[in-house]
Amino acid sequence: MKRKKLNTSKLITLLSLVLMIIIFAYILLNSSIFSSSNIKIEGNNRVSKEEIIKNLDITDDKNIFKYNKKQMEEKLKENNYIESGQVKIGMPNKLHIIIIEKEIVAILDNDFRYTYIDKGGKFIQSVDKSDKVEKGVIVNINYELQEDKSIKFENEEYKKILLNLLECLKKENLNKKIKTISIKNETIEMTTKENIKIILPNNSKLNYNISMLGSILSDLQGKYVRSGSVDFTLGNNPIYKP
Repeated sequence: MKRKKLNTSKLITLLSLVLMIIIFAYILLNSSIFSSSNIKIEGNNRVSKEEIIKNLDITDDKNIFKYNKKQMEEKLKENNYIESGQVKIGMPNKLHIIIIEKEIVAILDNDFRYTYIDKGGKFIQSVDKSDKVEKGVIVNINYELQEDKSIKFENEEYKKILLNLLECLKKENLNKKIKTISIKNETIEMTTKENIKIILPNNSKLNYNISMLGSILSDLQGKYVRSGSVDFTLGNNPIYKP
């Protein structure tokens, strides 16, 4: 008889504990104290706070424990400008969203529009030439923008060359000095913001030539040179022509 009473007592205790957990969970999920009224977003320069809040369906009266952080972080990456995002929840009513935006590494040029691309050559945004255009290197290359916003390059090999070139320029801190790029069958032609023309052979020595180019441009800048050309195709060493 005592054993039966003991088991009944344990059962009542267990049910009471479950009931307390349910009540506590209900309070957490429904109390206005935990409404997401304190929202902090950082790292966003091109994507507005209002756009992020709208896309994540954040409302002041929604309980912070009803948000799914993993789903929110995946949702953030659907924005073409966002590389990644992190969502943190803080008691009692804080949502902290940290954004890492994509870098516009180049602006593709065709007859009517400019298309911004990231380091992987993927679409970020397309704008009319009459619109305000972001600062960046303009690339003359044949491409088509598909309905799904993917970019189809007429020559996939040119795409590989372009992405490698952009990576080399950034590595040598030259990416912000270049104004235009044009890729041809045997050469790559660039102009700097000082209107110096650069002619490179389209071959396996691209990395080496770009590293040399950095020193040459620094030397010309020190001499206040604002014109002329640097030709890497005329021999073993680059030649500057006024």
